[in-house]
Amino acid sequence: MLNKIINTFGTRVAIAVINLLIAVMVSRALGTDGKGVQSLVLVSITYILVFANLMGGGALVYLTPRFHFQMLAAPAYLWAAANSVVFYFIIKRFDLVPQPMILHVVALAAINGFTSINASILIGKEKIKQSNAIMLLQVVISALSLVVFFYIAGLATIQSYIITLYIAFGSAFVLSLHLLRRHAEGLRRVAWKEYRAASYQMLHYGLLNQLAHIAQLLSFRMSYYWLNSLYGEAEVGIYSNGTSLVESIWLVSRSISMVQYAHIANSTDKGHSQKLTVQLTLAALVLSAVLLLVLIFLPPAFFVWLFGPGFGQVGAVIFSLAPGVLLFNVALIVGHYFSGTGKYHVNTIASFAGLVVALIFYSMMIPALGITGAGWATSISYSFTSLIVVMFFAREMIIGRSDFIPRKGEIKNMWEQMMRSIGKK
Repeated sequence: MLNKIINTFGTRVAIAVINLLIAVMVSRALGTDGKGVQSLVLVSITYILVFANLMGGGALVYLTPRFHFQMLAAPAYLWAAANSVVFYFIIKRFDLVPQPMILHVVALAAINGFTSINASILIGKEKIKQSNAIMLLQVVISALSLVVFFYIAGLATIQSYIITLYIAFGSAFVLSLHLLRRHAEGLRRVAWKEYRAASYQMLHYGLLNQLAHIAQLLSFRMSYYWLNSLYGEAEVGIYSNGTSLVESIWLVSRSISMVQYAHIANSTDKGHSQKLTVQLTLAALVLSAVLLLVLIFLPPAFFVWLFGPGFGQVGAVIFSLAPGVLLFNVALIVGHYFSGTGKYHVNTIASFAGLVVALIFYSMMIPALGITGAGWATSISYSFTSLIVVMFFAREMIIGRSDFIPRKGEIKNMWEQMMRSIGKK
C-alpha cells in the first residue's frame, strides 16, 4: 500500500509542477484576462464532469470489485455523452463562458469523462500506477503542446490553448483504453437485466457520492463565476492562480486518499480502516502545514516574477485560503473512509452544509472584499465541511485514542517499506 501511495504522490507532484508551468505560460502569454478565460473554461469542464460522475467516479471504484467492468463501463459512457449534450444548452443559456468556447467545453468534457471512467475502473482493480500514468500523460502532452504553439509557432492565443487540450485529452483517452484492455476481463455477452441491475447500483452509489462532489465543487469554484460577474476576467485569473497554488497542498492528502479509498473498498475490517484513516489524516495535516507556511511567506514580488505583471495579489489569495485548505485535509481523508465503506451520505451532508455556508459568505464578502473576500468565504466553507465529517466519524469510531499514533513497530515497518519502494525506483 505504501508503495502505491508513494507512486501516487510522486505522480501528483509531477502533475502539480507541470500544471504550474502551464499556468505560468498561459499567464505570461495571455495576461490576467486570458488566464481568466482559461480558468472559466477549465472550471466549466470540471462542472460537467462532476455531473457525468453521477454514474462514474467513486461509484465505479466501489462497484468494480463487485461487477464485470463491461456492465459498468457501457452505462457510464452513455451517461457521460448525454450529460455533455445537456450541458451545452445550460452553458449557452446562462452565458457561463465566452460563446465561441461553449462547444469546445462540452466536447472536451465528454472526452475527459470517458477517460475518467476507464481510470476509475482501473483504480477499482487497485491498478493505481496505471491510473496515475493516464493523468501524467495528459498534463505532459498539454505542456509540450503549449510550448510548440506559444513559443515555437508563435501562436499565443486562447484558441491555441484549446487545441492543446484536445491533443492532451485525446492522448490520455487512448492510453486509458489500452490499459483497460490489458487489466480488465474480456468482453462477454451481457443480458439487459444485468445492465439494468448494474446501472441501478451505479446511479444509487453515484448519486450519493456525487451529490457531495457537486456541492463541494459549487463551494470551491462558484466564486469564479461570481468574481467574473462582479469584477471581470482579470480578477478570475489572479484568483485562479492563487487557488491553484494553495490547493496544490492537497497533493499529499489526495495521493493518500486515492490509495486509502481503494484499500478500504476491498476491506471488511472496520477497526483497521478507522485506524488507518486517523493515522493518515494526522500525517497529512503535519506535512500540509509545513508546505503551507512556505507558500504564505512568499512576497508579492515573487508572484509578479512568476506569472507576470498584474499578479501581485496572488499572495493575498493564498493567505485568505490557507486556514481552510489546511483543515480540509481532514475532510479529504476521513471523507474517503466513508466513501470506501459505502456511506456516501455523510460526505453529501457535509458538502451541502459547506455549500450553504459558502453561499452566505460569498454574498457578503465578495462584493465587499473582491478576491480576498472570495478566499476567506471559501476558507470558512472548507473548515465547516471538515467539522461535519469529523463529527460523523467520531460517532461511529470503534478504535481507542491509543490507535491514533502509530506504534514504534508500525513506524519502523512503514519506513522500511518506503525505503524498499524508493530503492525499486
